[in-house]
Amino acid sequence: MHGVSEETEDRTERETTSIYARLPVSDAKGVRTLVDGDRTLFVYGAVTAREWRETDDDELVEAFFEDPVAAAERTDGTFLLVGVDDDADRLLVATDKLGARSCFLVDDRPVFSTSVAACLPFVEEPAIDEQAVSDFLLMGLLWGTRTLVSEVSMARPATVYEFEDGEWRGERYWKPEYDEAEPSGEYLDELASRFTTAVDRTASTLPEEASIWLSGGLDSRNTSSALCKAAASGDHEFETLSAYTYDANPPTGDNIEIAREVADRLGMELTELDLLPSPERIERLVDVCGGMVAWHITKNLSGSYDIDDSSVFMEGVEGSLLGDHLLQSHFTRYDSAVESQIASEAALDIDLVEDCLAVSVDPVKTFREESDKSEENTFHNKVLDIHFKNYYNRCAMASNAIIRDVGGDRVVYTDGDFLEWCARLPTKYRKGTFPFTTSIPMGTSRAKLGMTKRVAPELADITYERTKLPPKYPYPAHVLGFVANVGLGRLRSEPTYGNGQLSDIWLRMDTELADWAETHLRKAAERDVFSDDLSDLWTRHQRGENLSPVIAHITSLEYWFDTYL
Repeated sequence: MHGVSEETEDRTERETTSIYARLPVSDAKGVRTLVDGDRTLFVYGAVTAREWRETDDDELVEAFFEDPVAAAERTDGTFLLVGVDDDADRLLVATDKLGARSCFLVDDRPVFSTSVAACLPFVEEPAIDEQAVSDFLLMGLLWGTRTLVSEVSMARPATVYEFEDGEWRGERYWKPEYDEAEPSGEYLDELASRFTTAVDRTASTLPEEASIWLSGGLDSRNTSSALCKAAASGDHEFETLSAYTYDANPPTGDNIEIAREVADRLGMELTELDLLPSPERIERLVDVCGGMVAWHITKNLSGSYDIDDSSVFMEGVEGSLLGDHLLQSHFTRYDSAVESQIASEAALDIDLVEDCLAVSVDPVKTFREESDKSEENTFHNKVLDIHFKNYYNRCAMASNAIIRDVGGDRVVYTDGDFLEWCARLPTKYRKGTFPFTTSIPMGTSRAKLGMTKRVAPELADITYERTKLPPKYPYPAHVLGFVANVGLGRLRSEPTYGNGQLSDIWLRMDTELADWAETHLRKAAERDVFSDDLSDLWTRHQRGENLSPVIAHITSLEYWFDTYL
């Protein structure tokens, strides 16, 4: 279990098992060890279920070992549960409902870790998974259970694993119902109610002081408002929320200005962090994420390493739960779940991916596998089932390992009641796309605006960065506002959504990072899995094409392979 900064060591030696954890001192509530004779239950993270606060340790241990699937189903929060029974020579691992704490399993061995690199000494001859390389080039991250190493797999969310007869066997203990709700004010009222309850449950696990990443968007705004109200209630040890911000997405300064206004309104201290094109920072990001998230995706968290006092950090509610990732078109314009996954997850053109590879791999094989593994019978439900099994642990929360590298973390939305309601989000409340297109989004979703008006009405008159209008304005106005914002930015040659992002700017500057990227592109061209024409990508980028995503994908892979394999 991984974590640096100021830390304390927790080592438990049993007759058959050694478990070693490095834990930040700022998050004493982020780990718990329950012992009952020869049986030990480790909680890496924070459980929000009331049962865990009101039940004796030995009873919790007994319930987990007697029926781990039922026990996990009753458990909410951000956690990884590890059960060790020396007397029965039994090893259990359980992930939370979204897999917020990454866990990796070594094939055919009773070995697991929150770091792929830590698994490698237990693999006799680690082999690069060529399909994973193709997947990474396509998405900038991985999907399914693949890692970059063939002999190491990622644990699924909402799953209990047990090592039996020389192999890991998993059983899914929870999935939401995907039947679509009717669009109505009542649906949004219940959505807001379940969200504030989830935040309050998370607040019960926080220390006296905690922090949040705050931008000019709505997700961090809504979460900050709900957390401040929980802190003011007097019901928890948690009393103070501070905030950190940075200039990105896009880097125009607007996010910082709006974040400052939100922080002032809520009475939070706000600290601005610089994002710098540092190769050392980029390498650390790739290291901590196990080479499974491209550095241009995680770069916004690089400022974490400039925070003096480690704390427990949170991000805003994931906008994807509110219709900000799976768009209306992903449910209405495709004939199969494979096509829908390509539309929602692929960051690069498939032809470009194939051009970058020297091996023959089906670029959409993993999408087909995930579609085949889903037991849902309708197209709508299958798309959502694949999403819940993959998107949050492999994308939205994969970068949380960076937060845990400097302190503790919580995810306010790993709450079963809230997730159940999000899974029933009406298609109408998802983000739409502009007429005659399938991929150009309208800027925001009705669900996000509805949440703000209900969860943070005191902030509904503060401008929303993406549309340059306050959330109190109606949805059609925000659609027009987004078009005007992006259009005006491009006329002025300013960074905007889909154009002029920070990684693109960094790679065009005369910086150490640009030199680092060019060097790793050349090294990648010498590796058997990659095409030997990769250096042409750098030339084309410098001539004006925006190839920063594919360059970030390749250089992330090459750095990790060169370092660990």
